[in-house]
Amino acid sequence: MVEASFSRFTGSSAVFGSLILGLALFAWALFSTIQNFYRLRHIPGPFVSKFSSFWITWKFNRRSENFLDLCCRLDGEYGPIVRWAPNNVLFSDPSVIPVIYGTHNVWRKAVSYEPATPVVNGVLQDSLTTTRNEAQVSVIKRHINAAFTPRAIGAYEAHVNEAINLLSSRLRSQTPNVDLVRWIKLFAFETICRIAFSDVDLTEQEVETILTGARERFGHWFRWYASPGLERLVYKNAFVRGRRGTSLLGQQALKRINERNSKGDFEGMSDLLQWYLESHAKSPELIERGTVVGLVISTINAGAETTASTMVEVLLRLLKNPPCLATLREELKAAGLASPPTLESVNRLPYLEAVIKEAMRLNPVNQAPLEREVPAGGAHIAGVYLPGGTSVALNFSALRFREDVWGSKPEEFRPERWTEVDPAQKARMERAFYGFGHGKRMCIGQHIAWIEMKKVIPELLLNYDVSLDPAYI
Repeated sequence: MVEASFSRFTGSSAVFGSLILGLALFAWALFSTIQNFYRLRHIPGPFVSKFSSFWITWKFNRRSENFLDLCCRLDGEYGPIVRWAPNNVLFSDPSVIPVIYGTHNVWRKAVSYEPATPVVNGVLQDSLTTTRNEAQVSVIKRHINAAFTPRAIGAYEAHVNEAINLLSSRLRSQTPNVDLVRWIKLFAFETICRIAFSDVDLTEQEVETILTGARERFGHWFRWYASPGLERLVYKNAFVRGRRGTSLLGQQALKRINERNSKGDFEGMSDLLQWYLESHAKSPELIERGTVVGLVISTINAGAETTASTMVEVLLRLLKNPPCLATLREELKAAGLASPPTLESVNRLPYLEAVIKEAMRLNPVNQAPLEREVPAGGAHIAGVYLPGGTSVALNFSALRFREDVWGSKPEEFRPERWTEVDPAQKARMERAFYGFGHGKRMCIGQHIAWIEMKKVIPELLLNYDVSLDPAYI
């Protein structure tokens, strides 16, 4: 009888405890929802976005509307300041750029970057792209900035030339009609590998696998951008991390680092890995081995996929706008360029640079808003107060079409808008240009990307008949 009574008692206690826990969780969720609603209730935006980020995550996963179109639509419906998730606000006014992306009073990256963090050997490995620790970023950049100075960039030109020569050789060996997109992506990957490691020790199939992985990683980030907590729970928990293997790129990074370390001498190597390992050797407590792995992965992932996509976008815009293509070809022919062209010669071609900038303005490769976190104590942005902890970003999707920034017909591809303007207007456009980000966290490898684009685009346009696939038209 006593055992039966005890059993009923413990069973009732378990039910009661579960009920209390459930009610507590419900109360916490309700309180959080109400709190989220009221802290930014003065910011316009879709009604459902004031309570949950699931709607925006659902939209991204459905892929029925990309980032650029969605952000433009929100700007059109709700104005230049819009709340698109409970704790997320977008601004399409370029005056907010020095506030959100300042170089002195630096606001740290928002939690939306966390889904882009790779896993290497079961461990989350931050990179310059994903880390939210601004003090760590300052330390890393102080040690590796020398790898991205004009002098260092000039040393990488030989690597770019090797990759261009290989691309030309491959194109000449193909049938008259080739898929140029594929070859441009291979070129971009092999170029950044040469700059990172001095050579390419991968088969074409392995390169394709890594490029596919990079696209999937970007896609994963975009899909979970608005729900980083849920992404961490589903994909980054200890059980899942422990069962996930290291990507082929991660394996390649570890292999190259181990090979270089086994030699014990970094002298004579004019590549990025040399700079990264020398920084690690000088300050191992600040630049850890894992940091070097993260730097290598982010260098190749960001440097290959984004640069290739930009070059494809440039060629696509030119082919759709024959007068612009004709103007560029005239500039290239008049310059009497070598093959491959030298960096010094292509840096003197204003229309080439204008074409690239115009393509990047209209269709930026990284379509996700670059969010920053308002510091504790809050801040006034564009005349609106936002409490600390709010994620804010420039709505560059909507900014693309502002006539007060880009001049008349900003929706059109018109490179002349960069070359036929007065200095004040040119400066206004340069400040608003978002091709490589803004502020302290601006892409550190942008000069490498410029070398690749400015050298390979003339090489292709001067030596090959590039045209659109009739099936695409």
